[in-house]
Amino acid sequence: MKKMIFLLITLFTTAASQTSIAQSQQQADIDAVKTVCNYYIDGGTNGDSITFSKAFSPTGLMQFMRNDTMQIVSLKDFMARMPNSGKKQDRKAKIESVEVYGNAAVAKITIEYATFYFHDIMSLLKTKEGWKIVGKIFYREMKK
Repeated sequence: MKKMIFLLITLFTTAASQTSIAQSQQQADIDAVKTVCNYYIDGGTNGDSITFSKAFSPTGLMQFMRNDTMQIVSLKDFMARMPNSGKKQDRKAKIESVEVYGNAAVAKITIEYATFYFHDIMSLLKTKEGWKIVGKIFYREMKK
């Protein structure tokens, strides 16, 4: 009987420890994805193309709708459009949500300007270099 109790305690302790490790890794990945999203936000807000570019995989794509037509831009070209001006933009940004599934993640970011919002949906992958945005879609919503 003592052996059975010891075995059950050992099993529960091991399971709890593994759950704690998995939760710690999950939180570390969420924090890392938020860091990458903040490279995008801070680089764009502060006119810092170096910080901005740290967020992206140059092989990724940005897709959006313009006049009912899908537009596709490589993230490499998107990064090249970001000037390194150091000029701060008047906007507010917020990471609305982050979901991580192993080495894949999705983040939603809202950027508020005076007359409109950008709603960005980012797809990220965990690469050898860390988390990178590999896909971006967005919607521009006019304020009412």
